[in-house]
Amino acid sequence: MGLKTEKYSTFSVPEFALDKTYVYKYEALLLGGLPHEGLARAGIKVSSKVLLSAVTEHTFLMKLMDPLLHEYAGIWPKDPFVPATKLTSALAAQLQIPIKFEYANGVVGKVFAPAGVSPTVMNLHRGILNILQLNLKKTQNIYELQEAGVQGVCRTHYVINEDPKANHIIVTKSKDLSHCQERIIKDIGLAYTERCAECTERVKSLIETATYNYIMKPAAAGVLIAEATVEEVHHFSPLNEIHGAAMMEAKQTLAFVEIEKTPVVPIKADYLARGSLQYEFATEILQTPIQLMKISDAPAQIIEVLKHLVANNVDMVHEDAPLKFVQLIQLLRVATLENIEAIWAQFKDKPVYRRWILDALPAVGTPVIVKLFKEKFLGGELTIPEFIQALVVALQMVTADLETIQLTASLALHEKIATIPALREVVMLGYGSMIAKHCVAVPTCPAELLRPIHEIAAEATSKNNIPEITLALKVLGNAGHPASLKPIMKLLPGLRTAATSLPLRIQVDAILALRNIAKKEPKLVQPVALQLVLDRALHPEVRMVACIVLFETKPSVALISSLAGALKLETNMHVASFAYSHIKSLTRITAPDMAAVAGAANVAIKLMSPKLDRLSFRFSRALQLDFYHMHFASVSSSSSMSSSRMTETATIMEPFRKFHKDRYMAPHGASKAVSSGSTASSFEKIQKQAKFLGNAVPPVFAVIARAVRVDHKLLGYQLAAYFDKPNARVQLVVSSIAENDNLKICADGAVLSKHKVTARVAWGPECQQYAVIAKAEAGVLGEFPAARLEAKFLGNAVPPVFAVIARAVRVDHKLLGYQLAAYFDKPNARVQLVVSSIAENDNLKICADVQVNPDGTLSIQIDEDILSWIQKHIKEE
Repeated sequence: MGLKTEKYSTFSVPEFALDKTYVYKYEALLLGGLPHEGLARAGIKVSSKVLLSAVTEHTFLMKLMDPLLHEYAGIWPKDPFVPATKLTSALAAQLQIPIKFEYANGVVGKVFAPAGVSPTVMNLHRGILNILQLNLKKTQNIYELQEAGVQGVCRTHYVINEDPKANHIIVTKSKDLSHCQERIIKDIGLAYTERCAECTERVKSLIETATYNYIMKPAAAGVLIAEATVEEVHHFSPLNEIHGAAMMEAKQTLAFVEIEKTPVVPIKADYLARGSLQYEFATEILQTPIQLMKISDAPAQIIEVLKHLVANNVDMVHEDAPLKFVQLIQLLRVATLENIEAIWAQFKDKPVYRRWILDALPAVGTPVIVKLFKEKFLGGELTIPEFIQALVVALQMVTADLETIQLTASLALHEKIATIPALREVVMLGYGSMIAKHCVAVPTCPAELLRPIHEIAAEATSKNNIPEITLALKVLGNAGHPASLKPIMKLLPGLRTAATSLPLRIQVDAILALRNIAKKEPKLVQPVALQLVLDRALHPEVRMVACIVLFETKPSVALISSLAGALKLETNMHVASFAYSHIKSLTRITAPDMAAVAGAANVAIKLMSPKLDRLSFRFSRALQLDFYHMHFASVSSSSSMSSSRMTETATIMEPFRKFHKDRYMAPHGASKAVSSGSTASSFEKIQKQAKFLGNAVPPVFAVIARAVRVDHKLLGYQLAAYFDKPNARVQLVVSSIAENDNLKICADGAVLSKHKVTARVAWGPECQQYAVIAKAEAGVLGEFPAARLEAKFLGNAVPPVFAVIARAVRVDHKLLGYQLAAYFDKPNARVQLVVSSIAENDNLKICADVQVNPDGTLSIQIDEDILSWIQKHIKEE
């Protein structure tokens, strides 16, 4: 729909004369980071002249003249852009090559360029051509349409205004990049995550818009784009938009300079079709975004970096070791298989070099590396521990394409691998995970990929080979392909006669193998899982596991209600208690994608017998923890005390006693609790021997996260881990590597006995400002095993009174929420908890006072006001 106005009847789209070259000044800015001033941001700036010249009526050439690239890595906005000399020199030759493109009626068509122009440089040209994309209508000045662009085919809104005084026309178009029919987007590293469509609908974590403004002036051939500005913004707020969001912003300007007579001339090369205006994902090796490298001779550079790492990391870890290690990985990605094999042959007999190579190769993440590991292991050049360690990482890092899957399958079925159970299990499970990753990227992944595993499962079942059946089920569970449902069902109890005779653990493994399939094809799994839950002839554990899988399918109200009706008549109290508690836990779930299940669970609870809620803990129960965060919580201190009326009740508490070898023979109540000071004092003795283990022993490992600003100042942190074996003591130290920053975090822990551990966490300048000492100890309460945890806060800035405030701000700026305050009176062994509302005109308070008596009993006082409030609320209901 649009508005029709006659004054635009002669309006035309931009055109370029055949005998002229149009010169424009172009600038582009790309920045990423948080939008607030004073925080670090990174980006790049491009400036260049753009020459546009017509070859035929609908074919044009575009060339960049004097392109300059600047990079930004600093504190926004005070730090300056600096010339990106390495990047400019690396791309200079490609940037000088003109490209061809089709252009008719304001619409960009196909794009052409020689093979030597990389996808990255082509995308830079597409960004400029995207400005020329104008779907202008002659009879409407306000309208919407689906327009093709760099980002895909997206909803675009046009507004056209004429300024007669200035003799120009203003065109404004805006794009909602969240509503695109063919969106150009690529998710990286999310194969093991689950999407939540309901969460996205409730809170938009990714908001993307683009706005284009044009000033057009009349010309001999239609109109001329005098100036164009583009602003594109991507806001990403995965947790909380109130505190700001990560932002990527792109700005472009294209300003007309002059018209020249000299035409743009293409180079002497074949101009190949390079697609359309839409962004092209590069196929070249990606640079790790820590420091760009200029790679001229990969094998020589690999050897250079290897020698540096070996020479500078003998006695202690060198500060540039992480950066050099990343460079090594980057260089190995570029190297060919022949290059890597030559380097391996040169250094495989030198243990130190061998270790660095085997650590770096798995992180390369290319099929070449998996092939290399296979050949070297089968050739006897890798030990079993080396091969397992390398393969575990490599299979997780490698791209899960068909080539890699076939390579992994051949490895899993190799006769040498079959003779080593631990290694075979690693390869088989990795094979299943590889298929799962591939099917995320390619939803139409064929079932043929799982044929070897299906055959293994069938053969193992026929031979009653229990370990092999277990492994096959775990592989099928990892893969989660719907085609595996039929082979798995043959191993499910109750559905096949043979399966009922299998061991209980096989039956459970078969049901659990359905979990990933249930998330993809819930309708296929629901009837199977429900039948298993309701089959009273099966073992209770089998039925309870089936209940878990059933709710993985997000069942409907009707299905849950049917289950509730059946459970009312259930004779096995373990199954009934477990299912009831599981359904009840779902009523409290807050995740948006489970809202329908939570509602159905509420209905089911009302249908089920109330007696199930009163079953003792000797029956099986389910416990589900759920947390979904929407606005935010803050911590502050409070000094107010409640003067509410109290009532007193008493609860007898058994003394906590330490373990001893004759504890089952000891009389009830004997052997008082071990003094709390003994553990602390022994730990203090250990600490006095060496405050910082780094002064006596080298670190077990060290990790440095480092960034170098444009002014060459260092930012980042170092994590070092130390181990004192004689005292069973571990120490972790996190310290800032920035200048004039002595902030440290020190975690120190020791195992004092089989049943006792103590830890001290300190932070602040040189770990001296604050500290928390914690002790965990196992023992007995009466005749039953028990455990206790004690914590003590140190430091002059930690107040004796704590408060946690959970609050929400309404649209009318009114506060809602509650404050929990804890008060500790150590001399009198007394703890008080106060919950109060922070909303206006709401004086609700809940107070509880706990007194530890000398005889070991607890005196608990509860505020009468809350009791009367509850009674009043019940009467009102």
